[in-house]
Amino acid sequence: MSADIVSPVAKAARVQSLDVLRGISLLGILMMNITAFGQIIQAYGNPMVDGGATGKDLLAFEIINVGFEGTMRGIFSLLFGAGIVLLTERMEKAGDGAMAAEVHFRRMLWMMLFGIVHWALLLWYGEILFNYAICGLVLFSFRKLPARKLAIIGAVLLVGAALLGNLKLSQTIENHDAAVAAQQVKASGVALNKDQEAAIETWKKAESNHWPTDEEKAEQTGWHSGSWWSAVKGQFNLSYEFQWTSMPEWLAFDMVPFMLIGMALLKWGVLGGGLPVRSYAGMMIVGYGIGIPLGLYELSIYLDGQFATLAYARAGETYQISRLAMVIGHLGLALLVIRMGLFKGLQRALAAVGQMALSNYISQTLICTALFYGFGFGLFSHFDRHELYYIVFAIWAVQLIWSPLWLARFRFGPMEWLWRSLTYWKRQPMKI
Repeated sequence: MSADIVSPVAKAARVQSLDVLRGISLLGILMMNITAFGQIIQAYGNPMVDGGATGKDLLAFEIINVGFEGTMRGIFSLLFGAGIVLLTERMEKAGDGAMAAEVHFRRMLWMMLFGIVHWALLLWYGEILFNYAICGLVLFSFRKLPARKLAIIGAVLLVGAALLGNLKLSQTIENHDAAVAAQQVKASGVALNKDQEAAIETWKKAESNHWPTDEEKAEQTGWHSGSWWSAVKGQFNLSYEFQWTSMPEWLAFDMVPFMLIGMALLKWGVLGGGLPVRSYAGMMIVGYGIGIPLGLYELSIYLDGQFATLAYARAGETYQISRLAMVIGHLGLALLVIRMGLFKGLQRALAAVGQMALSNYISQTLICTALFYGFGFGLFSHFDRHELYYIVFAIWAVQLIWSPLWLARFRFGPMEWLWRSLTYWKRQPMKI
């Protein structure tokens, strides 16, 4: 087997549009994650918990919630699925399908290890590398399916996610009614039975997902205030629960459908930026035409319900539909700009960010950890919500500048070099 088969993709062979899209989604993910870094975790979806819920702060929440919630992760998942097809097809066409499987699985297993380090030691409980790696191990078997079948399977899983949202609403209403009835019995002075006590506890746990208790707030503030090791120990249970307990539903109904659709879109030529302008314009118009009204509808449920637990469950009924529509709209807009050759300088910078996605993803965590933890600058819960986005814009500027400068001298980003060296069992040349 020739050495050029078992080696990372050369710069000249990269698909520019995929790197640009990856750069956009990578920067957009920070726009979503910043509240979970800098404020009480529940403030991510509930502005009344921390950071302000009026004026500029509420406006920031509304813009993010309608325009970007779940969509940047959705685009990143699309690209991850497309990347599986690109990597394996390149090696298979070069002459060794068996080696493609070995390289792919090594790649995913190292990525899984990076993910564990990321959430357990680098303190980002919401990291996605670990779960992405598990998805990659499974989806290898789907890579040769025709685009139509991949899209159908992805769509079926998204329908399943929507049905699950309806089931959750019914269960939430049932739990709420049972807890209210038990509280009424308790208020009358009658002793509660085990079922009634369990109903109250179940509802308290459900509400804590959006409305933390004072003890939970103190706990989160505590692990952000001490040493690095105290933070590792303090956040471990939360990270473990998010990464492992929530994993089956997360994988099946959040990541995998978009990865399958991404495989299909690559095979149809959509992600390569080669379709006619009218096709991408149509994606943008249809996607935003459906996604924005649905997003505003969901936002109205939150606001009218004052971010109550029942409001989240009701908004969840249409979440997957609005999310998919907004992903299509964002893709249409970005690919339209790429297809028309607009903002070429910005495109090159975004492509560099995307080419160094792993390094930039980890560096975002390192920067935010340094800013918000006690062993750094200790700025946790110091900023209003809208002020956090000034930090986001500053990090964007740094990554848009340093990524092209780095790639002007080096073949890979630092983490990409490490990942590829481990994947191919060979130290990769770094300098150009």
